[in-house]
Amino acid sequence: MASTVVAVGLTIAAAGFAGRYVLQAMKHMEPQVKQVFQSLPKSAFSGGYYREGKWTRRKAI
Repeated sequence: MASTVVAVGLTIAAAGFAGRYVLQAMKHMEPQVKQVFQSLPKSAFSGGYYREGKWTRRKAI
């Protein structure tokens, strides 16, 4: 029983340290990620399906 509690505690601690490391790494990668999103074409994020804002009978099916 005690060894299970210790194992769970160590797992949670390891997950916390790993999460902290990932967050710090993401802060340093933020400028590159922004640059990648800006270099993508605008049509990559805007599907033409809801462009008019209305549902036609054809789109509803």
